[in-house]
Amino acid sequence: MPCFTGTLVFTFLVLLVPAVNADAVDDLVRSRMQERNIPGAAIAVLRGGKLVKKKAYGLASVEFDVPVTEDTVFEIGSVSKQMTAAGIMLLVEDGKVRLDERISAYLPNTPEAWKDVTVRHLLTHTSGIKSYTSLDGFELSRRVKIDGFIKQLSPHPLEFTPGEKNVYSNSGYNLLAYIIETQSGKPYMEFMRERIFTPLGMTRTWERNPLHIIKRRATGYETRDGKLIGRDGNLTDLMGAGSIVSTINDMIRWEEALRGNEFLKPASRAEVWKQFQFNGGDMSPYGFGWRISDVRGHKLIGHTGQTAGFGAAIFRYVENDLSVIALTNLGELGMGGMLATGIAKIYLPTMSLKKIKKNSDDDPVRSARFRSALERRLANDADSNDLTAELHRSVTNARARAVNDRIRSLGPIRSFDYVETETLNGTTIYRYIAETPKRIFLWRFAVDDAGKISVMTLEEEE
Repeated sequence: MPCFTGTLVFTFLVLLVPAVNADAVDDLVRSRMQERNIPGAAIAVLRGGKLVKKKAYGLASVEFDVPVTEDTVFEIGSVSKQMTAAGIMLLVEDGKVRLDERISAYLPNTPEAWKDVTVRHLLTHTSGIKSYTSLDGFELSRRVKIDGFIKQLSPHPLEFTPGEKNVYSNSGYNLLAYIIETQSGKPYMEFMRERIFTPLGMTRTWERNPLHIIKRRATGYETRDGKLIGRDGNLTDLMGAGSIVSTINDMIRWEEALRGNEFLKPASRAEVWKQFQFNGGDMSPYGFGWRISDVRGHKLIGHTGQTAGFGAAIFRYVENDLSVIALTNLGELGMGGMLATGIAKIYLPTMSLKKIKKNSDDDPVRSARFRSALERRLANDADSNDLTAELHRSVTNARARAVNDRIRSLGPIRSFDYVETETLNGTTIYRYIAETPKRIFLWRFAVDDAGKISVMTLEEEE
């Protein structure tokens, strides 16, 4: 009988872990795809700088029965923002852009209201400029150029003083793309291809414009009444905010470039991953195209992306040296992040919702109110007297009702426990763990000044 030393046994167990994880990842992805009706997906996991998992699942085209491969091209939505931010940093390194310069120095005919808005404000969503994706007139078919974009946005007042708080604004990243054009003298996508995509070997990464013939481009889908449908073709022009398409192979190259010093200088990368400090001294959860957070003791620098028909995510657990990338062709909110988070938990079990500490409840009346409001929402019977008008609309529309039905199908809430209170952008946030027979959910609530519930958001599901 052979005799194994302790070292050999340890080595054997270490070698066994990737195989175990690989099976668990496949099981998780396939089960989530089946449950959420996701046609296709591609994922990658890198640990210690090495690729430990790469896999394609399902269909890139349901109509033509075309499978997803490692070269399938997906829209990555707002994951594009970190690439736009990298383009700006390359121009900073070139001496053509200064982060704390007012954007009026780089853009023509900006309104007086924007006079104190800097490049840094655009990068960190702290400019106060209204997000154009909530407005009419910015459809891709209109092909709005820089002058028209600024002219159409100019009548809208700033939503807050620049630097005061963080409110997600796609306008900022389109304006950054225009700054790339004015300071480089090249169209945004040509600059991105010349300075980022080609040097990094991201040969399948380009823009989603339907006018382009892109080989192996995935078809995007939505769901309606529990059935898969094609996405609406009336697309918003996302430019620097979310217009990039890529493959899982190219996204791996992007992740590898972020780890080295040849693409961006160390000082540039430090700026990209540094939290913005608000005027009042508090820290923002956002850097330059990246969200920065702590997830149960694990520092996460990541971002999700969402466009009509597609969802994506890239999550970098920097202190654990683990990166997870997920691309999907279903436009339901949060599909990329759901897959990436679930995969990360396989490699980092301490991230599980089961590990969350439940704290003593200092306000049982408030907790009972939140639980009742949640149960009524899931029963598609939300109380309009208890919720703000905006929240009531958002939890009772057709898409929300489908979400409510799915969650309700997982069983009744059997426990509802207080976790923590946090202040974000001046709003007090309450988090609760809700357990059903089949799932654990982390919910976020808030109450407005009038005493009505203004936030009821599902943050995580396990």
